[in-house]
Amino acid sequence: MTWSGDRPVKVVVGISGGVDSAVAAALLLDRGFEVIGVHLRIHSSPEVRKRVERIVAALGIDCRSLEVGGLFRRKVLLPFFDDHRKGLTPNPCVICNEEVKFASLLSTARRMGAEMIATGHYARIHMGPGGPALGRCFDRYKDQSYMLYRLRPQSLVNILFPLGGMTKGAVRELGERRFPGLFQGVAESNDICFIPRGELADAVERAAGPFPSGRVVNLNGVVLGIHKGLNRFTVGQRKGHSLPGGPWFVVEKRVKENELVVGRKQDLVVGRVTCGDPVWHGEPASGLILEGCTRYRGRPSPCIIECADARGFTCRFPEGVSGVAPGQSLVLYYNDRVFGGGIIKTAEKGGPSGHEEHR
Repeated sequence: MTWSGDRPVKVVVGISGGVDSAVAAALLLDRGFEVIGVHLRIHSSPEVRKRVERIVAALGIDCRSLEVGGLFRRKVLLPFFDDHRKGLTPNPCVICNEEVKFASLLSTARRMGAEMIATGHYARIHMGPGGPALGRCFDRYKDQSYMLYRLRPQSLVNILFPLGGMTKGAVRELGERRFPGLFQGVAESNDICFIPRGELADAVERAAGPFPSGRVVNLNGVVLGIHKGLNRFTVGQRKGHSLPGGPWFVVEKRVKENELVVGRKQDLVVGRVTCGDPVWHGEPASGLILEGCTRYRGRPSPCIIECADARGFTCRFPEGVSGVAPGQSLVLYYNDRVFGGGIIKTAEKGGPSGHEEHR
C-alpha cells in the first residue's frame, strides 16, 4: 500500500551514504511513497556526509541529520569492550541494529507522522495470517536476517526492506544508473565499522586496558606456549598463536585462569548450545525442529529446542556445529523465516548428557 487515504504513505528511509540505502530510497520513490531521508550520525566522515548530500539532491527529497553518537557509545561501544574483557566474542552489529539504528528511525518516524521506515538491508518481511515475519532475502550471500533477528515482531509492520528481492549485482547496476559515478571506489562495510580492519585487539586494549599474557594449553592441560592476551583470540581461530605441532584451533578461553585452550579441528564440534536474552518471532516449544546459525553467513545446521523460557533457551544439534563462540548469536530459522534467537552463553560437547562446557 503506497497511499493512506488521499495522500502517499510517508516513509522515513535511513540514508547511510552507501549504494544500498540510496537504491532503497529510489525504489520507494518509484513506487509512489513519500520519502524522507534520515542520516544517522555515528562516526560519519566528511566524505560520507558529502555523498549523503549528493544522494538526496539526486532524489529530490528532504534529509535530516540525527546525532546518535552518544546512544551508540552507551548501547554498543561500551558493552562491546566490556564483553571482550569478559572473554566473549560480541557481535556489535546485531545490537546496533536493535538499539540504535532501527530504534532511532522508528522514533523519528513517529515524531514526523510517518507510517513506515525503510533501510537498505538485505532481508524480507513476509505478510501472513499471524502478521509480518522476518525472512531471508533473495540473494543468500548478502542475507542480513541474522543481523536483524532482534527486531521485535510488533515493529515489523512498520518496516520495509525494498532490496529483499534483489541481488547485490542488480542493486549496483541500478545505483550506477540513478547516481552515475557516485559509488565508484566506495568499499562495502563488511567488518566492524568503528574499528579499522586488523586493529581489533589493539582497539580493545586501548579501551579496556592491557590484557595479561598467559598459558596456552591443550585439552589435557599440557602447556604448549604463551598467549599475549585472551582478547586476541576467539573460538575457532587458527592463526595468531604460533604453536608447534599444529594446526591448532582455539577451543575455549578460560578467563579466570587466563588460559587459552587449543585443540584439533574436530574438537570445535559441539552438540548443545544455550542462549540468553531471547527474542522470539514464533512460539517456542520443546522438541521443535528448526535450523540454527551460530554466526553471520554461517551454514545453517539442524537443531532441536530442548527447553525455552523468557530467560533463554537450549538447542541440541544432532549433527554437531563447529566454532561456537559465546557472545555471538544463535539465530533460529523455520524454512526461510526467522523463528527467534539469543546471545550464546555456553556450548557443550558430546551427546544428550553433554560435557566440557565452552564458556
